[in-house]
Amino acid sequence: MLNEEKTTKVPEKTPRPAFFTLMSVLFTLLAISNATKILQIADDDPISGFVLFGNRFYDPMANLLLGLPFAALLATYAFGLWKMKKWVAWIAVPYAFYVPTNLTLFWFFQPADNLPPVAFILGYLFLAIGGSVGTGLYVMRNYDKLED
Repeated sequence: MLNEEKTTKVPEKTPRPAFFTLMSVLFTLLAISNATKILQIADDDPISGFVLFGNRFYDPMANLLLGLPFAALLATYAFGLWKMKKWVAWIAVPYAFYVPTNLTLFWFFQPADNLPPVAFILGYLFLAIGGSVGTGLYVMRNYDKLED
């Protein structure tokens, strides 16, 4: 019997696109921001506080109880993007729907005298929706390049 060597092909790893790298870093920063909401609210800043479905929370305990789990979710999202894992789609798609909903409800519930200038709102909408929806679309468009 001949001693045959079996060769196995190792699949080439897809290089991480720059967009995944950028969004992973930005979502990490966002996770840090959410994890530190308790510190931000301690300053008695009226524009600080965790916002969930349009409602801003001013209570330190609410910011702790909402900010930390949301920070963990965003850190998981960043990790999934960095490692290019298929499961990240399960975060990217709902998050792409959550952000525009949260923003719309937030500005709907705010008193008119508490709203920022329209230019700020439009710029914030562009960045927030572009980041959330854009990342969700990019993840789904590149789903076949992600790892199991």
